[in-house]
Amino acid sequence: MTLIVSSFEAAIQEALTVPEVFEDASRCPVRVTWCVTDASMTHAISVWKGEEGADAITLSANALIWTQIFKSEPSPGYQSLGALRRQCPDFSVEGSPHAMAQAQPFIERLIEACRSKLNKIQPELSWNKAVLAHISGKYYPIDTAQTEWVYSEQSGNETAPALLMLHTAGADARQWHAMMGQAALRQHWRMHAFDLPGHGRSPLPNGVANWNWRLTEFDYTKWVLSYMDAASIEKTVLMGCSMGSAISLSLLANHPDRFHGAVLLEAPYRSPGRRSAYLNHAQVHGARLSAAWVGALLSPTSGKAHRDQATWIYSQGAPGIYDGDLGYYSDDFNAHDYTALIDTSNTPVWLFTGDYDYSATPADSAKVAAEIKGAHFQELKGFGHFPMVERPVDLTDLLLPALAQIQARINS
Repeated sequence: MTLIVSSFEAAIQEALTVPEVFEDASRCPVRVTWCVTDASMTHAISVWKGEEGADAITLSANALIWTQIFKSEPSPGYQSLGALRRQCPDFSVEGSPHAMAQAQPFIERLIEACRSKLNKIQPELSWNKAVLAHISGKYYPIDTAQTEWVYSEQSGNETAPALLMLHTAGADARQWHAMMGQAALRQHWRMHAFDLPGHGRSPLPNGVANWNWRLTEFDYTKWVLSYMDAASIEKTVLMGCSMGSAISLSLLANHPDRFHGAVLLEAPYRSPGRRSAYLNHAQVHGARLSAAWVGALLSPTSGKAHRDQATWIYSQGAPGIYDGDLGYYSDDFNAHDYTALIDTSNTPVWLFTGDYDYSATPADSAKVAAEIKGAHFQELKGFGHFPMVERPVDLTDLLLPALAQIQARINS
């Protein structure tokens, strides 16, 4: 036990020298303690002293759990503080929700850095930005009066069938950049990805006041169909992720004549509990918490530069946008409302979900597939909630057979 505690203490001190870890630590007003327990005693490790008189957060677990957390490839459920709080009953957290929200960005970053230090992992320092050379963008009107506009990007073969990529809650179309640059996809598809209104480079809709966003199924559906009309897409294949998969199920059920089929990532059945009042709170750094909130859903086996890109996108969302999207995704959406209405003889459906995802778990997506007669489901080993950002090359290889089958139907 003493040896384990000593190694953790050394890893923490080394991790605090990493610039991004120290940056998150220096913005953390909360005192943080990690406790390693056994049958006879508790070893407390002072991780961060916080501000004088600050609130405190204490994380406690036995040595076996801590050892699992810091493995080079921890099992799903042990990869992050967010996962541990939801999936590991023997891991305890003491402290107020307010203090937890202030401390979580630092704690998540520290866990990742300690894992890297303890296992001598050499971090991936960059992702292949050369894929951006294949992407072009423009604005499209999404109403007949041309008063509402969204920003969209395209890549691929201009004469090929359309593949419409829908981003996750609180994010924007940059999540699809690496996929849009893959040669195997560019050859056979004309890819489209647009930022929802109020997201990324798309302006807020008229009449929506700053910081007062709330997404609804009605608006989301209207915007997808209006974008297709504006971009002269009569019919498309859907590729959504998370919230993008949720609305895709609704679109397939209610507007099947506009779609050839769908390849859906991280599709939820229901996903309650994803909202947090602290994502838009005066005493919590919303950008840092949003990044940490989603970073906890990533696979620890994905490259660091790809994980950092996923969280960087979330750190740039406007106040209220992410939580307003989660109002639709976490509160309103229920896949059961649509599954019986989807006819896979007309719109075939494939679902793929990462085993590190606890927002839309593999079991959730499998349940969706089971309720859609003829749907296909595959668990993605070693992927988290954002597979197109985390491991785009590997994901492309896994999706190609499904896309080829849909394209064969289009061409027949």
